[in-house]
Amino acid sequence: MKKEKLLTILGPTAVGKTELSVYLAKILGSSIISGDAFQVYRGMDIGTAKVTKEEADGIFHYLVDCMEPAESYSAAIFQEKAREYISKENKKDKIPILIGGTGLYVQGLLEGYVFSPKVEGRSKWYTFYKMQGKEGLADAFKKLLPEEVIPLDPQRMIRRLELADAGQSLVTDRAEHLVYDGPVIGITMDRSVLYDRINKRVHQMIERGLKEEVAALLTAGVPENSQAFKGIGYKEMIPVLHGKYSLEEAEALIAKNTRHFAKRQLTWYRRMPYIHWVERTDTDTWLREIEAYVISWIRGESEWKGK
Repeated sequence: MKKEKLLTILGPTAVGKTELSVYLAKILGSSIISGDAFQVYRGMDIGTAKVTKEEADGIFHYLVDCMEPAESYSAAIFQEKAREYISKENKKDKIPILIGGTGLYVQGLLEGYVFSPKVEGRSKWYTFYKMQGKEGLADAFKKLLPEEVIPLDPQRMIRRLELADAGQSLVTDRAEHLVYDGPVIGITMDRSVLYDRINKRVHQMIERGLKEEVAALLTAGVPENSQAFKGIGYKEMIPVLHGKYSLEEAEALIAKNTRHFAKRQLTWYRRMPYIHWVERTDTDTWLREIEAYVISWIRGESEWKGK
């Protein structure tokens, strides 16, 4: 069976994926699929660095502004929806562009993960967490699942422990080969330059009204413990609204957490050996390099010459 075509753009936050994906989509006449875990939520524009109308420049984006902040989103839901949109675009003889994003979401889609069904109800691990805290939960995780990396988020620890109790893994199976036909391009840049871009972006978020955006979500009834508020920028801003620390302190914390997140993204992507890495430069040569490759790939004329 012939594989559907998909062009994938990966890279750490603030590296310039939006710029590249829109640039390529305009050349190809295609649409973009967001692989971000939080840009799906309406009303969460500033903190997620959601593509603006001006940046999109007429290019349609799937999985952006399509869910309410109180709703839950997951890698399995993303996979189901992304598959639908990839098929939709391929039937129109278009090559969609996946931009990511959240490591598990993108890898699960590309490698054809089969995700375990959700364990219903509150398990003993939720009660354990309430009594023993994150540290106690992490200790239990280490004892029961010593081979696995401990998730930073307690909810993810609980989820994995629930699955362990049920004799399941988060991923029960995967495809033998990549599901889609198309290159997976990773964008990277000098670490110090990337961190400077992150710091500037966070400062711009504060100036654009991130605090007010979070306040509006709370006023609209979005629970503080919702999945949407676990995103960087949102979880740090809630204590500001409660008067626990200043806006300046929140900005510094958001910048630090975003830098750490970018580092984790790169670590995750390094486990995906099929990614072809391109170094972003100060000029637009990196855009031209990728454009030339994509056009050659579509024509079947050349192999990838990147890093």
